[in-house]
Amino acid sequence: MSLMSALLETYDFALERGLVDCTMIDNKCPVLLPVYHSSKKSGGEDIFEITIDKNSVAVDGKFLGKDERVVFPITEDSIIRSGSKIAPHAVCDELSYLSREIDPLKNEEYIKGIEELLKYEKANNCESFKIIGNYIIKNTILVDFLKFCLKSKKYTIDDKFKVIIELENTGEKAVSKTLDLNKIFITFKIERENEGDISLTNDKDIHKFYIGYVKSKNSSRELSYCDITGKLDYCVERHRGIIGNAKLISISNNDETYYGRFKSGGDIYHISYETSQKVHNMLKYLVDDTRYSSFIGEGAYVINWLSNELEKGGIKLLSEFKEGDASVKDGSWDEGIDEDEDGITDEDEATMTELGGGISRRIGAYFLGKGGEIDFEGDFYVLIIEKISNGRISIKHFRRLSRSDAYERLKYWYKTIEWKLGKHLKTPSVYQIVDFLYGYENDKGFLKCEKNALRRSQIERLIPCLTDSKRIPRDMVERACSRLAKNQSYKKSWDIALYIGCSLIKKYKNDYCDYFIDVENIGEVNQLKESISFNYGRLLAIYDKVELDAVWSRNKGFNEDGLQIKEDKNSKDKKEYIRVTNASRMYNSMTRMPEKTLSILSKKLNPYFDILRKKNGGAYAFYDKEITKINAAIKELKESNGYKESPVDKDFYVGFYYQKNLLYNKGMSSGDKQ
Repeated sequence: MSLMSALLETYDFALERGLVDCTMIDNKCPVLLPVYHSSKKSGGEDIFEITIDKNSVAVDGKFLGKDERVVFPITEDSIIRSGSKIAPHAVCDELSYLSREIDPLKNEEYIKGIEELLKYEKANNCESFKIIGNYIIKNTILVDFLKFCLKSKKYTIDDKFKVIIELENTGEKAVSKTLDLNKIFITFKIERENEGDISLTNDKDIHKFYIGYVKSKNSSRELSYCDITGKLDYCVERHRGIIGNAKLISISNNDETYYGRFKSGGDIYHISYETSQKVHNMLKYLVDDTRYSSFIGEGAYVINWLSNELEKGGIKLLSEFKEGDASVKDGSWDEGIDEDEDGITDEDEATMTELGGGISRRIGAYFLGKGGEIDFEGDFYVLIIEKISNGRISIKHFRRLSRSDAYERLKYWYKTIEWKLGKHLKTPSVYQIVDFLYGYENDKGFLKCEKNALRRSQIERLIPCLTDSKRIPRDMVERACSRLAKNQSYKKSWDIALYIGCSLIKKYKNDYCDYFIDVENIGEVNQLKESISFNYGRLLAIYDKVELDAVWSRNKGFNEDGLQIKEDKNSKDKKEYIRVTNASRMYNSMTRMPEKTLSILSKKLNPYFDILRKKNGGAYAFYDKEITKINAAIKELKESNGYKESPVDKDFYVGFYYQKNLLYNKGMSSGDKQ
């Protein structure tokens, strides 16, 4: 299925479900627009709403609040107008069109459209439009705007129709502000005595009336077959913009482009006006609504949705996920899928557990159909679009998946890349991965890629790993290892870097080496146990901990009774025992020359072993036993494999993490007695 067909199918489904033209009370949320309509968001003092009574007399007016949206009818020409081209919208527009005083030529074309609509209204009754239309042709809009907007304020209007408004004098100089009348957008509201006032944005009767008007006009025009629907209809060459004026379908204005095979741009692709409206309104809605889209920089968006359950929103594909956390409130997942409100029964819960355990909880809540199983009806779509110029949008990635396929592929991604951060099993977000690989630690201790184009392009490379179960790019994993080798580059974010790097190595092992690293049982993975690099990583982690524990014990660790005492956060000598260890300093050297580095480290650590032997014999015995055991394993592996010293491989970082996690979260803590 093409993207166009997918968007059309989704729009038609939304239309059936009553999701089209569904405005919110505050009019601040994106609206899935009805055909032949557009929307505009208020900046605070650029959209003015005039209230009209039943006699078509203006009774009030006000600027709409910031971020309020208006919905209004458009024409085939007005939605793509630019520059000096005169192409009025059907009802609401800028004052330069609505006021004869400002621009007579624009107003003349605008009034022609209003008169035509009023003529259509006589045969197709629409009281709301009749009230608005009769008001407009009186040509009192500019006067009414000035009356309601400025009230008693003093003002002057220059020859370019800019209003200079005098404000209260707060100092020696007069204070004023300027409004450009040409750019003020006017919309309307109808006063109703008993039913409550209704704006043109929320008046569905006017919307239906205008749709009927456009369809009646199009029926008398030249018809051709639409390439998407296959139906005979009025087709158009020009289409609305999606990101600003950037279009999904863009046809060159240069005639020479079509010499040979085509006579004009319209011969390349036939799409009906109505279908174009549905497709582009659907995509515009998906881009504008953050429930479906994520902005990844440089004019690019990642979008996903369900064809027949649009109201569910999308899955935050780029976000972090923690196993078993079904009520994440940090924005990682769509809050619309709430643990208490998602309608999941005990039976459904059991089904989702069978489908993939704790990691399925959120994904299952999203894809779950009736009867506690993944619904095979409907499709899941993933799309990446990018604004490549002011006039064009590029489709970078598009996938149509069945719900069950989407579920399995996403579950596969999360399962094969999850890793532990502290005590929590998590999956790094796509953002975190890219920031770790291509960014640096900033002053606040966060990893951040500041090159937006690079960040966007690498995010785009990772999306197929989620949607298509493609293997993680090799170069990314190699870069991860290169980053992990430079531990001194991370002052505050080393644990995060290690977590992300190990998760990528796990993914690499699964994709290229055909074995799975169970994060809960890393030490039981045979391929790792038989790796010299893995054991080298374990040794270095122990050496690091030995030095820290020795310094702690010497300075503050134990009282005279041999009992561990708690750290005093206000202690002046804290810096003395919270320090960069020899193991940390020689970490990079270890990745390049492990044998030589271990030899040097062993000598440097002898004084610290002596401290532990005297201060904490239990800890000393534990570390000595672990080091002896690991060294024996290394010796055996060297003998069996004919070892020659070489830089460590990816297993080193996994070994370092594994041992570090054992020492800090499962096994010995500073000062533990054996």
